[in-house]
Amino acid sequence: MFNRIIKLLKGKTASSAPTEPDVSATGAESPEFSQLNAIAPVSANGANTLASAENGGDFISANTIPPSVVCREAVLNQTQKVAGYFFTLSRNINERVRASSAIVQRLYDEVLLRNILNMDIQRLLGHRLAFIPVLPSSLEHPLLQQLPRQGTVLVVNSLEQLLNDSEVMLARLTALKNAGFRIGLQGSIDLPGMQAFMELAEFIFIDIGSSDLPTITTRIANINKQVFDKPLVATNIRTLDEFHVCARLPFVYFQGQFVTSREAWTTPRMDAGRIKILDLLNRIRQDAENAELVQLFKQDPALSFKILRYLNSAGSGLTTKVNSIDQALLILGRQNLYRWLTLLLFTSGAGDELDWALMENALVRARLAELCASDSLPANERDELFVTGIFSLLDILLHMTMQRVLQQISLPALAEEALLHQTGKYAPYLQLAIACEAFDHERITALSAQIGLDMAQVNVYHADALIWAEQLNE
Repeated sequence: MFNRIIKLLKGKTASSAPTEPDVSATGAESPEFSQLNAIAPVSANGANTLASAENGGDFISANTIPPSVVCREAVLNQTQKVAGYFFTLSRNINERVRASSAIVQRLYDEVLLRNILNMDIQRLLGHRLAFIPVLPSSLEHPLLQQLPRQGTVLVVNSLEQLLNDSEVMLARLTALKNAGFRIGLQGSIDLPGMQAFMELAEFIFIDIGSSDLPTITTRIANINKQVFDKPLVATNIRTLDEFHVCARLPFVYFQGQFVTSREAWTTPRMDAGRIKILDLLNRIRQDAENAELVQLFKQDPALSFKILRYLNSAGSGLTTKVNSIDQALLILGRQNLYRWLTLLLFTSGAGDELDWALMENALVRARLAELCASDSLPANERDELFVTGIFSLLDILLHMTMQRVLQQISLPALAEEALLHQTGKYAPYLQLAIACEAFDHERITALSAQIGLDMAQVNVYHADALIWAEQLNE
């Protein structure tokens, strides 16, 4: 177990190699779906144009749903820990597709499902949920049957389509639920005729992004009148203020960009504990002697206790108890000590519960950037890139500008260049990882090409980073 933890800290866990998809997947014989490979990331040709005759010339070209990376957004529970991830493609693509023809909508769902399957999503579902949006028209799609049942929540949107043939749709959803999937509903819950679907669903999503508080509370009250004790998910939460309002309402889960939102901070969160950690990080960067580092640990009993507890934990695998700081530093080594201290910044001192979710986001960001550089940067630069990814969220953690953060800590010049100016050798890897959080398809496409990765590789690396962060955060 200890070797696994060390491998995780080092970032040396083997990544799954990108695999070629099964191009003979069910549905390929359809004339519409036969064109899917032109827009799916597993295809070599992206030049085809998809036209829909159903809505009078409305069409979507290969540039509208291009080769795509699956993006993620964390879904937090009431303890403000990551309970799962909502997976989708670029938001601007989502909006255009949902307003387009039924054929294009089904194509979009197939692109998303194929990408998720190629990520081998079952690896993500230890203690986490995977929220996957699907249209009613895709509820019989054969690719759904290839998804893992345990932990997968099918989030049905465009709910008005359910009511066009409610008996058939209800039967399809019931069959999926009986097969082990969990069902969520997202959209116009207040439509007449939704009662049976609401009773079947296990999650009900409420978009709070464009609503005021009275509207939100009215929607919650109306839902509670129809069904009792359904887990409610607040979505599109953009700021911490919005989150704190939602946390006082009967929501069970929270989704949005609020975890990494940059606010107008007034008071930095630089307590004595974090100052001590930053001092240690600087000493390590300056190649201080072990005796000097040991002395600094001994001046902070709480920090000494944490490192000894970490190494003497039941899962460490060590047969001999570590009794001294000198021994602890020798076992960990400089590189692992630096990473351990960097992560400790998120969980030490005067923080709040959201810091754990922020740390997991930083871990995913750092690991994804590091993996994307696995074939293009040497090991020492990949290690610096990992640290750059972790530090890219320290401004949010410490409530101060990045420029002020970097005045407290000595980092390599390439790391500072990427963090302050988004330029230099490390910048495209870090920016690609950030784009996967921001649903920014155009930047994902451009940055992937810049560093020589195809979309399938980025998807696999993304899944690997999510798994790695979950294991380290357990």
